[in-house]
Amino acid sequence: MFWSQPASSTPPPSVSYLMDAPGDLLIEIALALDSRADILNLCLTNSLISPLIKSSLIYSHVAAVLYETVILNDVEQCTTTLLMLSKRPLLARHVRELIVRPRSSIDFSRGVSVSLLASMAVRDAAVTQRLDALSKFIWDADEKPYHEDMWFALRMGCVCQLLRDIRRVVEFPFHLGKLFDFANLTGFSLTLKHGFYDTHMDTFLDEDNASSRLLWDMLIHRCPDLEELVIEGASTLPTDVHTLVDGRWPKLRKLILGDVSIDWTPASTPASTEQPDKRPFIAFLEAHPSLESLSLSRYNVLPSHLSSIEPGSLHITSFTGTLQQLQALPYLQSHLRSVTFRDPMQTREISAQAVAALLQSLPNLTELTISFELHSMYDSGNLLRALIAACPHLRYLNLTCCNKPSFQMEAFSKTVRGFPKLQTLHLTIVKYPGDESIASGAVRIAKANPRLTKFNLTFIPPTYPLPLPFALPHPPFPFPIHSTGSFQLTTDRHGLPHTLVGLEHFRLIWPWGLGVSSSSRRYVCDLHPLSAPGRRKNGWRGVLSLLTESSAAGEEMRMIVFCGLLVSLAVWGYSAHRTKPGEILMVVPRPAVRGVLSLAPITRMAATA
Repeated sequence: MFWSQPASSTPPPSVSYLMDAPGDLLIEIALALDSRADILNLCLTNSLISPLIKSSLIYSHVAAVLYETVILNDVEQCTTTLLMLSKRPLLARHVRELIVRPRSSIDFSRGVSVSLLASMAVRDAAVTQRLDALSKFIWDADEKPYHEDMWFALRMGCVCQLLRDIRRVVEFPFHLGKLFDFANLTGFSLTLKHGFYDTHMDTFLDEDNASSRLLWDMLIHRCPDLEELVIEGASTLPTDVHTLVDGRWPKLRKLILGDVSIDWTPASTPASTEQPDKRPFIAFLEAHPSLESLSLSRYNVLPSHLSSIEPGSLHITSFTGTLQQLQALPYLQSHLRSVTFRDPMQTREISAQAVAALLQSLPNLTELTISFELHSMYDSGNLLRALIAACPHLRYLNLTCCNKPSFQMEAFSKTVRGFPKLQTLHLTIVKYPGDESIASGAVRIAKANPRLTKFNLTFIPPTYPLPLPFALPHPPFPFPIHSTGSFQLTTDRHGLPHTLVGLEHFRLIWPWGLGVSSSSRRYVCDLHPLSAPGRRKNGWRGVLSLLTESSAAGEEMRMIVFCGLLVSLAVWGYSAHRTKPGEILMVVPRPAVRGVLSLAPITRMAATA
């Protein structure tokens, strides 16, 4: 008689080793994971071992990575998550970056209520002094915080010595409050939205404005150790922030300026010399030799003014701006390692060879972000080859080709192999008509470029998807407006493609204004050939997989099957219509119809003895 043995609660050896691993090693494993979902699955590993384990040993260590950055995208997340952090100090102590993005509906009153609840949740969490490690806070909402004392709570309750980076997105004008009471900040970011540009763009221009005066007083006089300053925004009518040039921050390393005007006053010409004085913004740049990253827009400074900077005064390694601005800084070309062109380049006005000639003068360039607006679908023919010849040492490439279809996935996957050191790729194009899907294109790129570790593919619609002489307010058929995929490639010990992990997002516009739907899926694709051990199929499944395989062997197999089918049909036809022994073929003439002699079909008659 066989007695049933009780189920053992001993975890498998591999899981037991993971439980016994030191906390530092678990944190390093979590830092190597790219997806927060994977980090959460690692935290929940103990729940799969034994239900008797109540306290998660792995969770207690990996939570430091999981809660290092907390992003709240709606008011429900703000209230529930911040309330949970207030009650669990062991988790709240790991939060170093808090991003609050409460979404509001079209109704204005709803937007006010969202701001009220979100700001109140942040204030209550800060008052408890549980967020004692918080060093960066970002408020990204359409409305200003309803409770302005939220800033006071952050300043007093989050250990003032640690909270060093304040970022805020402004849609409406900011008023007097506790926001400008901070001191000794190392980072400050202000993002101006369209609502601010439309109605309140003169806020900074008026020097008597209390909000503007307090803002610059905080940054210039009470933040002498500022290391990062960001004033972003996109508009055709820039606002004025000329007071910025009065600041002097010896430790400033990063300066990002959007569509704002800084140096609009005409230069004065002294009586003793014929050359005009140096522009205030140029003097500001020369006074900050520690700058490492500089981002400009076409409204900040003219390229001719940039050329007046004293050579050797700047040692910038990362530059963002226009092509003309970069051409005006030839002495920086030997230092630049990262270049981002903010505006798309019109292929009708600027050729790929002209851009490649400038990039070829950057010997240390390893990161490039560039976009082209194609006038014709044939403009991208030599575009990628010109970039390969100009930047052979790229490790990061962000390429966008909009307006017209550009690359086919098969041709692109073969051409991009010209970057021998490329590890990260972001490609945004208009899908070529009849080309393969994102998943198939990703597999083709991964097989042809095993050196890639991460890459993104995005398909965007063309500028004019319908060649009609009139505009349609709503398309009469479903129209995909955006589809993107993020992929991570792993290789085996021989450097050959092993697996591809993909995450796709797809958005579709329904006809006649019925709305927009979105979907996503995640999958893992095995990139080993079908003949590899573990993927080889036997029997009729192996033959079927070989018939559907898109390779030379699959084409030959399909040709053999097709030829065999033709031979079988020929043999069957011959066997069905051949003459049997003892039969006599007779031709019976038909009567002539309209002067044409017609013969009846051949008939068979059995001969009788």
